[in-house]
Amino acid sequence: MKRKFIQIRCLVFVAVAFLMFGCAAGSKVIMKQESYTPSFRTADFGRYKGKTVILDNFINQASNTKTWGYNSADNKVYYEATTHLESYLWYCFQKAFQQMGMKVYDQTYGGYWGPYHPYHPYWWGAAPPPRAQAAVKGATEFQLILTSMTDQEVKFQVLLLKNGENKFQKDFTATANPVSSQDARDLEKGAYKLVDQMIITIFRDRDFQKVF
Repeated sequence: MKRKFIQIRCLVFVAVAFLMFGCAAGSKVIMKQESYTPSFRTADFGRYKGKTVILDNFINQASNTKTWGYNSADNKVYYEATTHLESYLWYCFQKAFQQMGMKVYDQTYGGYWGPYHPYHPYWWGAAPPPRAQAAVKGATEFQLILTSMTDQEVKFQVLLLKNGENKFQKDFTATANPVSSQDARDLEKGAYKLVDQMIITIFRDRDFQKVF
């Protein structure tokens, strides 16, 4: 009887330890678009300064992501944005484009409907104001489709349109070195650097440069 009691206690101890350490094995990192600041030299992309771009809606088609974020390559860390993942990327790109000196419009052609609605196409039923139409006439429309994402590799497609015509469509892959630290702040910085790599990969592409 005593031996059976000891066995039960051991099983309970193992179960509790599994719950404690098993739950601790995975961690979450919060990514905030307002905390993102491009860490690359925007001056290196001076060729884009003064250009006008319309940031179309970003689309998430990556089956290895969730609505709000993505996992690390080893599935030990979950990176969660404070808005939908595609919206988080949209805002980061907007900030980077602006720091490069570009004039950036969303699909409201200059409007802003709050942090959870970065794009509101006028083809939903209303035409853009004449002033807004003039401001973006002939501007390049930029769209991104996310196809895969971890903390070390992002695969995506970029489309460029001018006057409603598709002028560019290409698949890209951006990579980043794994963060050696397990500190949440370092992992968060690593997430922002991954966005940097996405932008750098696009703007260094010769085919992209010919069209944009």
